[in-house]
Amino acid sequence: MVLTKNKIQIEKCIVSFSHNKYDSRKLADNLSITKAKSEIAAGRNGVSHLILRSKDDEIDRLKFLFLIHGIPVMCYALGNLLCSSLKEIVVVGSTEVQRVLELFLNTVDTRGKTIQFVGEDDQNLNLLHTLSLGRNKLSIEDNELILFQPGDLPFLYDLEKVLSFKGNKSHNIILWLNSRQNMFPEFNEKPDSEFVKRNYHYRILNDHGGDLHELKEPNLYPINFERMDPVIIDYLHSSRKDGQIIHAGIKMALKNPVRFFKALPYLVDHAFTFRSHVQKISPEDKYQFGMSRRNFHKSISNLLNIPITTNLHDDPSFVSDVDALEDWEDFESLTHFASNQGKEGGLEKIHPFGKELMKFREKGMPFLRKKIPMYRNFPSYLNHIYKTLEMDYEPFDSGGNYVSPNANLPEVEQAYRWYKQKCKLLNSTPDEVP
Repeated sequence: MVLTKNKIQIEKCIVSFSHNKYDSRKLADNLSITKAKSEIAAGRNGVSHLILRSKDDEIDRLKFLFLIHGIPVMCYALGNLLCSSLKEIVVVGSTEVQRVLELFLNTVDTRGKTIQFVGEDDQNLNLLHTLSLGRNKLSIEDNELILFQPGDLPFLYDLEKVLSFKGNKSHNIILWLNSRQNMFPEFNEKPDSEFVKRNYHYRILNDHGGDLHELKEPNLYPINFERMDPVIIDYLHSSRKDGQIIHAGIKMALKNPVRFFKALPYLVDHAFTFRSHVQKISPEDKYQFGMSRRNFHKSISNLLNIPITTNLHDDPSFVSDVDALEDWEDFESLTHFASNQGKEGGLEKIHPFGKELMKFREKGMPFLRKKIPMYRNFPSYLNHIYKTLEMDYEPFDSGGNYVSPNANLPEVEQAYRWYKQKCKLLNSTPDEVP
């Protein structure tokens, strides 16, 4: 394995507002309903009615265009990037994404950043092609990492710890893993403190023997594109949600048996020790995939012939994406709660770009409501989706008021307090670099 010496600071980003399409709305809805029903039957912590696109939609059900507090999800994600130290941003998306992007930047300004748009390829919507479209817009050196992230992370605004992470120097990909124990350390004693509900299918034993973490796959990737085979990136992403990352690595390594033999000692140690270690700590634990952190680093780095590391972060905004209607409700409830706090509340109290986002809602959204079909009557549009996905309630009343029964859950106030404190710290002190 070739050692690497990258620049620590990440200055360029590809953000994707693109997503694959299913062949029909009926197929997409059936998949969403079936998944949710299986999670309900299994008593899962997080139930997800997925927001899926289809080729026969009259209105493109693109989750990045959904409105949170009357503002597109993609604008929150763009605001996060504009608040950061990034210098160049490439946006990949549909023609409607381009329309929102141009109006948004004309309203709030680019803050001196170079921002380029590239249209998605409707005939080729896979991740590998999306990355290629974005990559072709950038001039990339062989010793720099590029941040890739999907655009459905509306409150992930503390990016500097990723952009300036010291581990960027010696690794070609960093997996920012979502650790339940780090993000919500009191979830056992205080269940309401876990204000983002997700299912954690993976386990990792940290460097200390008894330190077991429940994990969910990463949502953003610092990547050295010049030193990584694009197929590896596709393998890593496509296998991240089904626990097949080791199998993907072995499949690639079989083309070069030397890699497999280098990784073999760590794989053997894993096979003989991991499950017994987990059972000692948590006898009833059930999981899809798990490994010790050391064995994971060593085996994957050798199998893929690239230096990889992981970071078990403590920031809930990294896991809080908008894949499902339940996720959208988390943020609609959060912003609804914030707006009802009088002078002490408002979006600007929980998001550092909140003032600019509200400016765009006032000045830009009236125009977009005339141009983008989804926005003509968004409450009615959402209510229809809830009905077709067999939800037992609708989030808006006939007057367009947000009335979800989940709007006043204890977790909503927990989220509000957490983001308010986070926003206050970012606005009052210099960013801390890990």
